[in-house]
Amino acid sequence: MDSIVMLVFRIGLLALLWFFVLMALRAMRKDVQLAAGVTSSTMTPAPQLRSAAVIPGRREAARQLTVIDGPLKGSHMEVAALEEAVLGRSPECDFQLGDDYSSGRHARLFRRGSDWFVEDLDSRNGTFVGGYRIDQPERVGVGTDIKVGRTTVRLIP
Repeated sequence: MDSIVMLVFRIGLLALLWFFVLMALRAMRKDVQLAAGVTSSTMTPAPQLRSAAVIPGRREAARQLTVIDGPLKGSHMEVAALEEAVLGRSPECDFQLGDDYSSGRHARLFRRGSDWFVEDLDSRNGTFVGGYRIDQPERVGVGTDIKVGRTTVRLIP
């Protein structure tokens, strides 16, 4: 009789442990969905940024790079005559951010023809364009938000 009680206890304990494992996996899945911006119960891949980063109908030339949110809010730099600028917290960067969450050399903003592109320079916290983390150079249009650490910058006409 004692062996049957112990067997039932072991099976119950095993079922309880599996229940906790499945609940932990469910919670992690919801966190991943929230981080990806997905609100439905099924995971969908993030949209491609190639066409989403360019604002249709706005083909003005960018003249300024402006900090719209972050420690140095309001700071700006003229980019009309530049071909590229490195963003980061290092004094050697072209556009110094003063943000503890940005890397020393965090991102590179460069021009190809009349289009501007942003590239993450293997930063720890990543670079986000329009709310999506980038892993390769992405085209940015005038008015597109570029998030570097806690700082958000934008190209202004």
